[in-house]
Amino acid sequence: MLFSEKLKLLRKESKLTQEELAEKLNVSRQAITKWESNEGIPDIENLKQISILFDTTIDELIKEEKDINIDLKKNVYFEELEIDHTKHFDININKSKDINILPIDNEVVKVEIVSYEEENIEDLVKIKFDDLYYRLDIDVKNKNISDSIINIYIPEKYIDEIELKTKSKSLNIKNIDIPKIEVDGSLKYLNVINSKGRIVLNTTKCDIEAEYDKLNGSLEINTFNSTARVTLPKDTKYKTILKGIKNSFVDTINTEESTNTLEINGINSKMVVIEK
Repeated sequence: MLFSEKLKLLRKESKLTQEELAEKLNVSRQAITKWESNEGIPDIENLKQISILFDTTIDELIKEEKDINIDLKKNVYFEELEIDHTKHFDININKSKDINILPIDNEVVKVEIVSYEEENIEDLVKIKFDDLYYRLDIDVKNKNISDSIINIYIPEKYIDEIELKTKSKSLNIKNIDIPKIEVDGSLKYLNVINSKGRIVLNTTKCDIEAEYDKLNGSLEINTFNSTARVTLPKDTKYKTILKGIKNSFVDTINTEESTNTLEINGINSKMVVIEK
């Protein structure tokens, strides 16, 4: 999706007219019209204001564009720790835009904070490792970084399971096999790419969008008064498991013999399956 299309969609979702958006950004209505007509692109300062207004990141706004020449400085701060055997990972991240869990070839655990807005990230972030023999606690506290992306690199062979506590917008699991990852807190988006394992989401009154490029394992969602929309490739086979009180599945096709499972638990919630 082009930037022009994203801007128009975000504006309409927020029920703003072009005039109202122009007023909030302190630009002319003609500027909004030009941007939405794909006849121009905002400068970096306006991109920052748009990202803040619509609770997104500059990277998300422009990442599909091919011909944008904007000098975005990528600011990175990281800490890492050497490990040499299997561990249970207990990760606490207070808040971020995106969390990426990724594999690494080296025998280190690396936590990387990325921002396109803040230059002195090390002054705003605290990364703490508490290394016990069979367990590694990782605590990430970041303040005043509205667009932060947190990359967590873990040697795949040393993962027992992962517990993640967070109030973040998006969790992306890419190119890694995890026996089990359990997430507590709030989350709007889950993306699973070329990965397998058991994923457990424990959320409270929090609608969530989950998308798989291939379902290989299980997804369990425990929530209250919420809707989980799960997007799967067409003709994916899976078994459904219904638990809790007043929960339901919508548009699901149950295949009892499949080893892949979708489970909804909690109270008064539903899981909607979308095939693409």
